[in-house]
Amino acid sequence: MKKIISLMVLLGLAGCAGMAGNESGASKAVDNMNFYQHWVHAYEEQGGNKTPNIFRPAGSQPFPPSRFRMEFSFDPNGQCTYKELSPDDRHAMRRCVYTKIGNKVYIYDDAGLLLKHLSFTLVEPPSKNRLLMTYGVQAASAKKIQK
Repeated sequence: MKKIISLMVLLGLAGCAGMAGNESGASKAVDNMNFYQHWVHAYEEQGGNKTPNIFRPAGSQPFPPSRFRMEFSFDPNGQCTYKELSPDDRHAMRRCVYTKIGNKVYIYDDAGLLLKHLSFTLVEPPSKNRLLMTYGVQAASAKKIQK
């Protein structure tokens, strides 16, 4: 039963992907298709600053070797993957779902739990070759999660 409910929550969240909310709670289609691609953290470009985090499209440039480099991949249907940091350096891409509301991106695991440490706020609309973000968003309300 718990798995069925989780699946229903995930399907509902996937249905929210690609939607942006306005102040009244109404939604409209996101017209910026640049968001929907595989992004790699280019922290060397941040000049020592912690924020905003700079992400570049995968394969757009050679990234220097790193013990861990965060990656996200988003598709328009609400499916995503993220690179999971592993204590034994066996990092792997993990499946997730997301919902995008305005400039906030809420990321959920495959059980439907909000991953607060991965959810983020876009600093500006993503361009074809750059995504600027800061980690953290206010928790989505229970009403929004159960859509």
